[in-house]
Amino acid sequence: MSATFPILLGVLAFAAVPARAELISLSASGTINPNSTASTTIPAGTPWRFEIIYNTDAPDRDFELTGTPDPTFGLYDNEGAIPALTFFHYSAATYEVTLDDATDFGPFSAIHISFGGTHAIDINLNAAALFPPLDGRAVSFHADFGDFSHSIFTSDALPTNTAIGLASFQDASVTLLPSGGAIFGSLNDMTSFKIAPVPEPSTCALAIIGLHVLLLSRRAGPPTTGARHKTWARV
Repeated sequence: MSATFPILLGVLAFAAVPARAELISLSASGTINPNSTASTTIPAGTPWRFEIIYNTDAPDRDFELTGTPDPTFGLYDNEGAIPALTFFHYSAATYEVTLDDATDFGPFSAIHISFGGTHAIDINLNAAALFPPLDGRAVSFHADFGDFSHSIFTSDALPTNTAIGLASFQDASVTLLPSGGAIFGSLNDMTSFKIAPVPEPSTCALAIIGLHVLLLSRRAGPPTTGARHKTWARV
């Protein structure tokens, strides 16, 4: 049997694994509101952008706050069996922060979904060791998007509707929260809002990787008798 055959089988087997849980990206952009508390790092009018990625398989943990499940309120954090928050990035001028692992999100980091008097998305993130300070002050993140027409949600689940956009909301803010102040963009300062599935690695891309492995192995030629045992030992 060719030495490349097991490698190719492994790549094809990886390509056939079941689809992962659905990851959803929520992103928005705009400019810092003139009424924000002044910052030497992020002055008014500075463009900003953020993205958060969440796992829709994460459980609704609203009972942690209400005592019993509440169909009008969803609480999604990283304290359950499946972490809800998997990635976050914010940038404005030279200020930038990235949380790229579920363990990066600190206590009380969560997404709240309101499905009652107002339909709303409320995001609160804390990661004291990873958010750079602003003017010597510790920073956290808050964003909220409110729909008073009660039209954007059908439940208190994490949103997946890609039709939701800026026009869906009547009120919104995206805020960095240094202690003692706020640096924010309001709905009037926002230029985009988007919900989209995070693309999965395609089977086609994995097949291309397998083909490259096969071609490289053929170019390398068969190992010599003396080197063969060392090669397999390393594997």
